[in-house]
Amino acid sequence: MRRAVEADTPADAKASQKAAVDAAAKPSQLAKPQKATTSQKARGIRIATSIVQGKVFFHNPTNGGDYACSAAAVNNPTKNMVFTAGHCVHGGAGGTWATNWVFVPAYYNGSRPYGTWSAKTLTSFNGWINSSDLNYDIGVANVWDNGSSKLVNTVGGMGLGYNYGYANTVTVWGYPAAFGHNGEVPYVCQNVGTWQDGSRVQNGCTMVEGASGGPWLRDYNETTGLGTEIGVTSTRTDPPAYIDSPYFDNKIQTIYNNTANG
Repeated sequence: MRRAVEADTPADAKASQKAAVDAAAKPSQLAKPQKATTSQKARGIRIATSIVQGKVFFHNPTNGGDYACSAAAVNNPTKNMVFTAGHCVHGGAGGTWATNWVFVPAYYNGSRPYGTWSAKTLTSFNGWINSSDLNYDIGVANVWDNGSSKLVNTVGGMGLGYNYGYANTVTVWGYPAAFGHNGEVPYVCQNVGTWQDGSRVQNGCTMVEGASGGPWLRDYNETTGLGTEIGVTSTRTDPPAYIDSPYFDNKIQTIYNNTANG
């Protein structure tokens, strides 16, 4: 963790041209938000934050580097799912799967108040793995239980939705680590609007390196720290002004169904 630097997308990553979004597609919710079912309390948190979001650490065997990203727990039947960016689980075309991958919910200045959760399996789309296509820059980790505890039961889980269109109001969490941020505390952009950016989705949150994989949440509840995830931070503009996510369409149903019981 001390050696980790913020992960970035491969230099040759780009978004392929895709068909326009099907305007007739109905919004669908694959998972509903769930509150934590355990009664343990966090220690070391100094600010109001969602304990469902957190920081990711992993090793890249291709270049030997250690890296950090952002992520959030998502509700699923086995209570062990984490959504993040594809480049936070696999290096894309020419790369390989991350190793020593862990999720630390509510990470804060080195504190791990809800423990460290190690990946059992990592999943992404072939479009990312083989082509570094930013439309598929989405990753899922199914994590091992931490002793007798399950991740979603311990911290809660975000809902998951798709086909909500390009125009939404979202809250975005992440751990940016440049331009005045050090990656040690979570940062939030609340109630920001989204719009279409080619085949992807964009908003005006100015998060930078380290925020990759952080959740974009509809209907975010500040009290519970829960919402419905409809995007993940994938890339930013240079200079920092906007961030982009793959559009969450029917492919989200595919990756969820393939990992929901992992």
